[in-house]
Amino acid sequence: MAFASRGTRRQHGPDQADSSRRRVLDLLDAAGGPLTITEITSGTGLHANTVRSHLALLADMGRVETVREDRTLPGRPKLLYKSSLHGEPTDPYRMLAAELAAGIVGEEPGTSPGVAAGRRLARSQREKAAPGGVAVTMHDSVTMAVEGLEVLGFETTTDPLGDRLYLSHCPFADLAREDRAICRLHHDMLDGFFGELDSGVTLRRLDTFVKDDLCVAHLNRPDLRPAPDSLTSQDAPPTLGAVT
Repeated sequence: MAFASRGTRRQHGPDQADSSRRRVLDLLDAAGGPLTITEITSGTGLHANTVRSHLALLADMGRVETVREDRTLPGRPKLLYKSSLHGEPTDPYRMLAAELAAGIVGEEPGTSPGVAAGRRLARSQREKAAPGGVAVTMHDSVTMAVEGLEVLGFETTTDPLGDRLYLSHCPFADLAREDRAICRLHHDMLDGFFGELDSGVTLRRLDTFVKDDLCVAHLNRPDLRPAPDSLTSQDAPPTLGAVT
């Protein structure tokens, strides 16, 4: 099934316990004390931007706390992160609910929850990758989308040109096969995400379950030739691993 987009402006296993977000949380749970971003990236093997995105969402859910380094030496204390074991479990449905609830706050009336959540995720990614109002390039916005989708539990790669996103291991796959409203929600999140970044990249459409659990987001990129409409077995990447 394909969801066409009108646009908005403004590369593990399928088990959720194997996701990179779970690796971050497991590391913090086992640490026995607060860790720096550098320690978390070293312990998980993830990119620092991906770690920050995971930490931000886990903090929204009450599973991670942020503290300042206790130091007597001159200089700004580092931010440290620690597990908050009294917080909510990190199952994907709670993660999505937290993202939707936080995303819609402050949006214009009539904005769909998916678009609102996508905009919020884009702002979070932009703050980490391009702070200080630095303009986001088309290439950057696609990379930021991959990292944002990873935070939500997807495993995502791009094609060589960067005008398609391959989404696999959807944490909501079983439900989505019964109710495509979940797919519409993810479509709207991507639509809002690219619209908020305003780099020139827009979502053209989202093809769902085109091959097993694989979904494909087709992007409009003015800097590239249009992507072919059809997906063949040769088009799919040989390994749909996580991109971090």
